[in-house]
Amino acid sequence: MKRVRSIITMKYQLIAIICFFTLLVNNNTLVAQDFLVSQPWSTNTTIGPSFAGLTGSRAFMAYRDQWSFMRGSQTLLAGFDHYYHPIQSSFGAVVAHSSYGGNLLTQTELAFQYNYVAKITDEWLFRPGIEFGPYYRAIDPSKFMFIDQIALDGTILPTSSFEPDETSVLRFDAAVSFLLYNEFFFIGAGADRLMSNDVSFANTNTKTDLKFNAYMAGRIPMDRGMGKYASYDDVTIAGLYQQQGLYQQMDLDVLYHRIPFELGIGYRGIPFVSPQGLSNTDALKLIFGYSFGDIVVSYSYDVSISSLFNVSGGSHELVLSYRFNQKKPNDVSFFCY
Repeated sequence: MKRVRSIITMKYQLIAIICFFTLLVNNNTLVAQDFLVSQPWSTNTTIGPSFAGLTGSRAFMAYRDQWSFMRGSQTLLAGFDHYYHPIQSSFGAVVAHSSYGGNLLTQTELAFQYNYVAKITDEWLFRPGIEFGPYYRAIDPSKFMFIDQIALDGTILPTSSFEPDETSVLRFDAAVSFLLYNEFFFIGAGADRLMSNDVSFANTNTKTDLKFNAYMAGRIPMDRGMGKYASYDDVTIAGLYQQQGLYQQMDLDVLYHRIPFELGIGYRGIPFVSPQGLSNTDALKLIFGYSFGDIVVSYSYDVSISSLFNVSGGSHELVLSYRFNQKKPNDVSFFCY
């Protein structure tokens, strides 16, 4: 029985590795697909540079374990952003490290961000932003597993089926975005992977596809508490659309916030859009958060509703944020979690 379980586990690990290999190094599919997060509004500078310094100063860290039963992907994020009032500008930096298929492929990115705050009216503000920085991708050929390596008794045999021309690439990239917002609503869009780099490890011309996103959210105050702008109890409805190459997805989230608690539910996918015949229904998201003064901790779990439901193990994500030098309560700015 143990041998059967071992073979089944090996089967799913092999499927996972083949899937990631196909997505990441095949010239006819989406290459270098960027990491995703389940709590984009807690790590909003990963959406675009216009979110840097939106509410003042902040430092955050996040960890995501996707498809934990299948050695899917793990992502570690860290970021810092600050609004500098004298020049009405914000500065930020984000570093992200992702591993796929049990460190078969890794990618490390560093992005520097800037945006300017332009006042349109007493209530509406506009933030155009720019981002640039390097990213490094590497593969470990020793971790690839092919069919001819699996013996009848389950033994893994050596192979020389895959010998890449190079095992790492270093590239630079850029992104732009804008954000139009007031106290209760924001809308914006952005473009990433502007440099269209060749990221192939083999002797092929494999370039990153442009990535586009659009986002919109509205906040509904339920109980303001004391003071005109003291939002104490509210609901936020937010949407994030992303498209890269032939592939697209949407995150729809409903977040309930009552100091110090946060509860949320979300959906990722576009059920009526199937690129190349593939299902585009991904996951349901459950979000829980708690604030300890200036420190906010939030956790989310993705329940897979795709064909990987029985084997993926879902996805776990933990975000830790520290906020300081926050804007005064009567400053006009959209509240992001």
